[in-house]
Amino acid sequence: MTASTFTPPLIAPLVRLYRRSSTPVIRLGHMMVFFVRAVTAVPIALRHYRGEFVRLLSDIAWGNGSLVVGGGTAGVAVVLGITVGALVGIEGYNFLDLLGLGPATGIISSLVNTRELAPIAASLAFATQAGCRFTAQLGSMRIAEEIDALDSIAIRPIPYLVTTRLMASVVAVIPLYVLCLAVSYLTTQVVVYLISGGSTGSYLHYFTLMLSGQDILYSLLKTVIFVWIASTVQCYYGFYASGGPVGVGVAAGHAMRASITVVIIVNMLLTMALWTVDSGARFGG
Repeated sequence: MTASTFTPPLIAPLVRLYRRSSTPVIRLGHMMVFFVRAVTAVPIALRHYRGEFVRLLSDIAWGNGSLVVGGGTAGVAVVLGITVGALVGIEGYNFLDLLGLGPATGIISSLVNTRELAPIAASLAFATQAGCRFTAQLGSMRIAEEIDALDSIAIRPIPYLVTTRLMASVVAVIPLYVLCLAVSYLTTQVVVYLISGGSTGSYLHYFTLMLSGQDILYSLLKTVIFVWIASTVQCYYGFYASGGPVGVGVAAGHAMRASITVVIIVNMLLTMALWTVDSGARFGG
């Protein structure tokens, strides 16, 4: 016997409203379960799938050596670091120079690059390169029933496919973030020097005045959290892709939109949590 799907006309709008409003909540709960399963599988992945972890680590960082198609994250992180540093240098110097404080752009570089722009740039570089590749790889495996085949030969799909990618992402993003941050610092300094034509001594004085190791550690923590979240979201959409090759493209689009949105929201929350009570900035001689 088949259950009836008939809905009385008077309550049909309420039923449709309930289904539409409950779908995001159900999706979020399903994603959280997926996240917990991936995290709890870390010991299994380290014990049984170390080779896959090492392979993914190289693939994330360098890819096939290309900058765009099939490339790794390092090239994109450098490009975004240069762009962010140039923007901070141009806009910061032009604003402060109106007040006669052009060399004080170093303050903006040490605070803005470290706390906000470099973590976001590194995480976006990761999401656009490695993250999209995660969605496409897992989505194509799901469509081709390769994930079901792994189950049939006693290979656990989530530890093998998802957890290894999450671990490789966290390990790979640390040097990539340091590279992105250093490039943004250097680019801002070069841009300010080219615009002002003055010595770099005053700039470096203000730069080191506000730069602290605590800020760098906090920004690294933010980047690791961003990349972990983005990797989880993009692996989730790829792992549960459906609808043939078109469905893989749709899943990649949904994953990018969701991961960028979540990263921006989490960035705001982490900034408030880490620096609202005590900014850490001090003026001194």
